[in-house]
Amino acid sequence: MQILRARGPLPGFKAIELGTILPGIIDLGEHRETANHRYREHAQNHWVLEYVIEGTSRVRIDGEPEVSLEAGSIACFPPNLGRWWQYGPEPKHHVLWVGFELQAIQHRYPEWKLSQALQRVHFAHDLMHLERVFLQVIREATTPSLHQACGLRLALDTLVLEVVRAFTEPRKILSLVSVHPAIAKGLGILETRFRKNWTLSELADEVGLSRSRLAELFNLEVGYSIHKFLTKVRVRHAETLLSHSDLQIGDIASECGFATIQHFSRVFKGVTGQSPINFRRRCADRDSGKLMVSSKHVG
Repeated sequence: MQILRARGPLPGFKAIELGTILPGIIDLGEHRETANHRYREHAQNHWVLEYVIEGTSRVRIDGEPEVSLEAGSIACFPPNLGRWWQYGPEPKHHVLWVGFELQAIQHRYPEWKLSQALQRVHFAHDLMHLERVFLQVIREATTPSLHQACGLRLALDTLVLEVVRAFTEPRKILSLVSVHPAIAKGLGILETRFRKNWTLSELADEVGLSRSRLAELFNLEVGYSIHKFLTKVRVRHAETLLSHSDLQIGDIASECGFATIQHFSRVFKGVTGQSPINFRRRCADRDSGKLMVSSKHVG
């Protein structure tokens, strides 16, 4: 596997040669673009899933009308399709993508009928829960770990399954059986839209409960307050960015919903016991140690 860093005003990356880990997965990564950027993606000989984390854009397939995408939108492109992307006026745009061959997954799960389900271009919206699934695929692919191939295969299969469900059952809301439906919805909102400073009233309106009932059920079923849960989600996301990106600390603070770098540093240290800078240094030292061990084995 090789990770290529993007050049330009905003960071991003592309991981290639993933077939050495799991045959059938081609590449993955993230686009981070500035306002109004436009580019053409050339046709590829494999399937591509793209998920919008931040910003808006318009996509046009040759000979087809434009489609508008926003945060929570997903697109599935089968092979041999060129497409134009036009980003909106927002200052930051963030898109994740995964490229893969369908045959390997179809062979594992013939009952999914993937060739039929994904034979054409698909778009779906309001699928914030898929951000976690995309990030899990990226995490498994780019982090050397025990049984990495198995972990990547399971993450990719889960992503494809959730995408097929989104396209075939767009109105079906999936939630945890053991959790009150409103709390499950609230958890999904906080885990994917954590950049927003949610108030109890705003979240209560989103899930259809009163403020007092939401606070009561949340503490009962989750074990702590909405504010504390949101903090944990933000810190967990910050840990991922600190260990797997070259973003500056201030940019990570903003990306995770913190108003200032000072507030971010204080909260991060309160949860993890170390500052963001020290956390990143330890991750870098750990990765360097793994690389040295790997090099010795190769030699």
